[in-house]
Amino acid sequence: MNEKKNVSVILNGQMPTDDTIINQITNSDYIIAVDGSANKLFDLEIIPDVIIGDLDSLQNIKNKNIDLVETSDQNKTDFRKTLEWCIEKKILNISIFGISGESEDHLLGNYYTLADFGEKISWKAFTDFSVISPCFGNKKFESFKGQKVSLFSMKGSSVVNSENLEYPLKSYNLKPSDEAVRNISVENYFIIESTNTIFVFQSRV
Repeated sequence: MNEKKNVSVILNGQMPTDDTIINQITNSDYIIAVDGSANKLFDLEIIPDVIIGDLDSLQNIKNKNIDLVETSDQNKTDFRKTLEWCIEKKILNISIFGISGESEDHLLGNYYTLADFGEKISWKAFTDFSVISPCFGNKKFESFKGQKVSLFSMKGSSVVNSENLEYPLKSYNLKPSDEAVRNISVENYFIIESTNTIFVFQSRV
């Protein structure tokens, strides 16, 4: 598959309503719908390039240009199977939408799935409220003064240092917990250094 510069993966959670985010999806070079999310895209008059999953919840598909990838393994979620498919097709940089809402178990499962793929694929997730991205090593994040910043370790502990956050972290042992939520950016960027992969949540407003 030719390299796609702007690939969007749409999950079957709560679709964003913000026009800016909808436009991100619409302007993608390549759109991957994870099973039932295709129905929500059709409602927005957005046509995905490929639909991946067990395909049991799709409406009648009239557009014959959509590739259908049936993945019947019930031991894996459709999201996990989609990320595996992306790696197989060498799609290694993606934007994710519809990751949250509607079903709490799917929400938590989605984050654990991403934790498993954090070092295999580059991703960033967008909701109406947050931009979510992984951090491993030293990473600079574009920000704005007053932006809320929350850090989560999904697997084990991580030693974390920060720069340009109101409540500095210095050799902080971050465990899977709520210990590093609702920090605040004090500049137009901040830096996080982490010994293991953690998730960084940035408020959109």
